Amino acid sequence: MLLTRLQHQLSALYETPVEHCIMDFLVTDARLAASLAADTSGQKKREQLLLRQSDGCLDISIYIDQDILNALADEDPCERLTANNLNDFLIALEGVSHFNYVLWNAVYEKSVTQLELELQAEVDKFVTATTLLFNQGAYGAVESFHEALFMNVSFDNELNKQDEARYRAANHYAAKYCDGLSRRFPRQHREPSFINELRRFYRMPQNEKIRMIES
Repeated sequence: MLLTRLQHQLSALYETPVEHCIMDFLVTDARLAASLAADTSGQKKREQLLLRQSDGCLDISIYIDQDILNALADEDPCERLTANNLNDFLIALEGVSHFNYVLWNAVYEKSVTQLELELQAEVDKFVTATTLLFNQGAYGAVESFHEALFMNVSFDNELNKQDEARYRAANHYAAKYCDGLSRRFPRQHREPSFINELRRFYRMPQNEKIRMIES
């Protein structure tokens, strides 16, 4: 399934193996996800990482709307990524990114902030999508993807101020970092130094990530 392929691709890219298969933790029912999150906001979400920590244990589920998975099964982005399936693909990829990042850090008993999660997911979306587009020969789309992902965005009006600020910050820092990646590594995934850069960034805590971006 697509989610499993994406999980393996991200794990291989960053050299961060995750022992657990995302499919074993997947929730596709919105009502069940809302109950697990104790969410009373009524806000409709299409992807959500569900965490609960107690007695030294971490309970985790990942919710992705079944309609998204159905649409991606009908039009596989790994075969052809287009404007029709791009948004659904990015939502699903964000869920996989969150799942992998939390589990990999948990193995090393490292804490993760919500901003750190969102920032890494934005980087994962940029790198994965541009690699797919390049491999599919959509070179023009590769060149314009940075603007499409980071500049042509809007934020949900129902977000509270804290959540909106976090999403805006993640977008800002990821846009700056990915722009630098494109300038320093024009051949991107074909350059070993590009992969080494990504793996180093992945392992940094939030403060180091932001200091690196700002420098």
